[in-house]
Amino acid sequence: MAHHTIGLIGAGFMAATHAAAWAQLGAEIVVWSPRSAQSFASQHGVAAADSFEDLLHRATIVDIASPTPHHAEQIRAAISADLPIVCEKPVARTTDVARDLVLSAEAAGIPLLPAHVVRYMDAYARAHAAVASGALGRVSRATFTREAATPAGGTWFDDDAASGGILMDFLIHDFDQARWMFGEVQRVEATQHPATEGGIVPALVEARVELTHVGGAVTNVVGRWGPPETEFRTTFRIDGDAGEFDHDLSVEPHKGDAYRAQLSDFADAITDGAPARVTAADGLAAVRIAEAAHRSAASGTPVGLI
Repeated sequence: MAHHTIGLIGAGFMAATHAAAWAQLGAEIVVWSPRSAQSFASQHGVAAADSFEDLLHRATIVDIASPTPHHAEQIRAAISADLPIVCEKPVARTTDVARDLVLSAEAAGIPLLPAHVVRYMDAYARAHAAVASGALGRVSRATFTREAATPAGGTWFDDDAASGGILMDFLIHDFDQARWMFGEVQRVEATQHPATEGGIVPALVEARVELTHVGGAVTNVVGRWGPPETEFRTTFRIDGDAGEFDHDLSVEPHKGDAYRAQLSDFADAITDGAPARVTAADGLAAVRIAEAAHRSAASGTPVGLI
């Protein structure tokens, strides 16, 4: 990887995860956060920027690992500074804002790479290759599940307008996988129990989403945010007329460092202009599916996308 100075925005769990991966790749890292830059820098052995403007001045790549409500303004600032961008998912809370960001980046010739890290997890990548090669034949149905402890309360996650709750912030990974493997989605039907009321995301919640793809395959996505002792787990099963593919994280842990693989791919794409495994258009499409699921769960009716 060519040498880069990473302007890392954020000081939470995802910022720490990205910092570790960039460090393994030999990048220089400078971090900025409104309140925690110095403490984060000391803890993780990186430099701290004096201000957001200082970070933009020092960086060759901007890595946005801040809360979703700040993504848009930070992406726009990086575009104005003519800096390539890595942004944690989702690119934005709504499709309209995400589309505007993607078009602005394209118009400026700025790479905007959304961090859909699941594409770099070995089991999912192998499943994608099996589908793409035709090894499974015609795929009729797939199921993805994802569960974890409910995010800590008293944060921006509680605000549905900011985070989008389980459907936007959590299951967007599986919506991206479904589209990556089986093609564009034309219909979304979702339920969520308990429902979001008063704009407050429920603490313990389960969501079920059915995606109908243009090619006829149907993907079911199931997500759960449970009590604090809930262990993180993902599974998937793909059924084709010539074979099947399934995975359970609790049985077959992911191999390798997907975050490092993702950021290495992004850095190579920025340096060499080669296509990355995930693009700005993919990030926009994932937001569009997630927002449709959110609308469907709220209205009780399916949402068409094509």
